[in-house]
Amino acid sequence: MGCSEDVKENDLVDSKIDNTDVWLAQSKSRKLTIEERKKALEKAFEAAESKKSDTLKSYYFSKIAFEAELLNNDPLFKKVNLDNLSLATKLQDTFKIGDAHWNYGSYYQKKEVIDSAYYHYHKAYESFKSIKHELYTANMLYNLGFIQGRIKDYTGSEISLIEAIAIYKKLDRPRNLYRCYNYLGIVYNNLEEFDRSIYYHNKAIEYLEKVKEVDKRNFKEWSLSNIGLVYQKQRNYESAIESFESAIENSDLKKNDLNFYARLRDNIAYTNFLNADTTDVEKEFKYALKIRDSLKNISGVVISNRHLSEFYAAKYDTVKAVQFGIEAYNLAEQVDNNRDKLETLLLLSKVNKPKSHIYLAEYVHLNDSLQIEERKTRNKFTRIRFETDEYIEATEKLTQERILILIGAVFLLSILSFAYFLRAQRAKTKELLFEREQQKANEEIFSLMLKQQSKLEEGRMKERHRISADLHDGVLGKIFGTRLGLGFLNIKGDTETIEKHQVYIDELQNIEKEIRTISHELKNEILSSKEDFFKIIEDLIKQKSKLGVFEYEYIYDSTINCDEISDDVKINYYRITQEALQNIIKYSEANHVKIMFKLKNNNLKLVIKDNGIGFDVEGKRKGIGLKNMVSRTQNINGIFEIKSKLNKGTTISVESPMQ
Repeated sequence: MGCSEDVKENDLVDSKIDNTDVWLAQSKSRKLTIEERKKALEKAFEAAESKKSDTLKSYYFSKIAFEAELLNNDPLFKKVNLDNLSLATKLQDTFKIGDAHWNYGSYYQKKEVIDSAYYHYHKAYESFKSIKHELYTANMLYNLGFIQGRIKDYTGSEISLIEAIAIYKKLDRPRNLYRCYNYLGIVYNNLEEFDRSIYYHNKAIEYLEKVKEVDKRNFKEWSLSNIGLVYQKQRNYESAIESFESAIENSDLKKNDLNFYARLRDNIAYTNFLNADTTDVEKEFKYALKIRDSLKNISGVVISNRHLSEFYAAKYDTVKAVQFGIEAYNLAEQVDNNRDKLETLLLLSKVNKPKSHIYLAEYVHLNDSLQIEERKTRNKFTRIRFETDEYIEATEKLTQERILILIGAVFLLSILSFAYFLRAQRAKTKELLFEREQQKANEEIFSLMLKQQSKLEEGRMKERHRISADLHDGVLGKIFGTRLGLGFLNIKGDTETIEKHQVYIDELQNIEKEIRTISHELKNEILSSKEDFFKIIEDLIKQKSKLGVFEYEYIYDSTINCDEISDDVKINYYRITQEALQNIIKYSEANHVKIMFKLKNNNLKLVIKDNGIGFDVEGKRKGIGLKNMVSRTQNINGIFEIKSKLNKGTTISVESPMQ
């Protein structure tokens, strides 16, 4: 909520003359009823209005606005805070202007009017930043980041939170740093960047250790619960249960925060259910539901009912599954919780088969409407910093337009549903045609490669035969004739001259033998056509090894008959190898790669192994290259497998029939 500065000493003296402080104290007393506290706060406002000092008025107005918001006294809050903002503007007190906007931001956030909340938080941010009040500037950045995360503007949320973190680190505010890192963890979980999410949650816990015990509350348990939810999304159920159970070990949790305790019990039961361990799951779900129902926690009751619906659906008890699903939807609609409505509609479409199309159509309609609204809200946020208080009036008009849009959408629902399914079918048909054309193009490309390789080999062999013939019939014949001529010469002279003559004749004979050997080798070394495919692969590996500066080991089974491998299989294996080597060059930092082709159960198997840095296969989102390799393997009815660990390299294997 808001804040207020100390007033001048002479103004405080004046406060002792009337009962403003007394009425304020009564408004905070828990011994009085809510209505009595509201009346006391109204008396405090009347007393504050009678102050002669504008500075003192502003001081009390800020406090009264804060308490009015806590007591849900909306009319008093709006009146007091408007007066406070007007007075601060008149005094040109930038700090109090920021304080009034902070009050408005908190009020609208509580009312779920997030565009107005964002507007006032941003105005407060500008005020505090202009006077270099770093702590409150960072507080507003956190509030802005929180709201941006709510409308799925995760990039904007990340930027705001990181700016806040930089200030909080400078000011050494561990509790605030905990909140920022905790929310960053939630943001990255929504983005499904699970490793970064867990990193930030652990970072939050590190800063929580520096917070005073009295201020820690149940923050650590909340972080452990958040980490458990990340593991649950990753399907790492054992780690998820471990995190939830670590959180629930707090003996005071059931007494101090029963609602959170029920959530943890439900999370543990649901994770066990997802892990196919149904022991006591039904009992735990109902226990959590009972607690949430007793606390009037409607959102929690919705989640419990939805989990019970999933449980009974898995047990093929359709009647109970539908019963709990409908109860969850009705409650979600009662509190206008769109997120729970969407998830429940999707669940009902699965468990209530006769009405599946109705629920799906409603799901599509609601999801599209929410996306439109979120997009509109994000667009508003980009304009807020250039707008004034007239923006609030504009939002009311936009709300009316939104109602008209929703009414019109109801009448167009059937047409939109039909168009959606028609478009999906058309897209699927185009995709199949594209894959067929791509397969045909791949076969043509590989055929051209094989023909080119064959022509190169044919030209190479012709040239070998020509050189062999020239050496054997030309050069060798001439040398042979020269040697015979020298041999029949009757050399007369001293012994040394005769010996040299014989040495030269012997040397010519050795040259004849060497040329004859070379000639035979040139003529006999003919590459088999069966080696063409593997030769192409080897050329590719050589090229990539030079580009990626790595050593390679290339092995293939010589018993494999390339003629038995279809062109479609060859081109897909070639492209998979090409993509894998490209990924090794880009990401692995490997200096050694091993490529193997072998026969396994009459199937052709390719294994590519590197000694690079590896990666987390489960956590990392699949890139286009990896998806292409999987798709190509599926096109040839093959099996694709990838194994990798951090700092332990990566192994890719592909196995498919040769035809």
